Amino acid sequence: MATARFGLEAAPNDDEFIFRLDDEEKIGQARAILAGTESSKVHVQGRVVAETADHNPDWNFHLDPGSITFFQDADADCDASAHYVATQLDDIGQEDFLPGHIWAPARSKITRELDG
Repeated sequence: MATARFGLEAAPNDDEFIFRLDDEEKIGQARAILAGTESSKVHVQGRVVAETADHNPDWNFHLDPGSITFFQDADADCDASAHYVATQLDDIGQEDFLPGHIWAPARSKITRELDG
């Protein structure tokens, strides 16, 4: 199975958040975003898992790799900075904060692919 890790920045703080992809099609989409050949669905969203992951050790949560997709516009209830999500883990899934545990930072951008 293919695996790749990517850096994500989500304004306003722009601290790097690492996400992992295990699906070849999604890896290709992320690489196309980085290369500039995909210009519409360029933001990252996925289901929050409230625990640290090996690929994202600086944060107390990560995104479920199987849930990650790319989007153009997101629901405002799913938009938050990584810092805010990290401090509000107990509130995730509420009707007005990351319903369905989906984090979709509206100004997110993929910044790099990490080495193997």
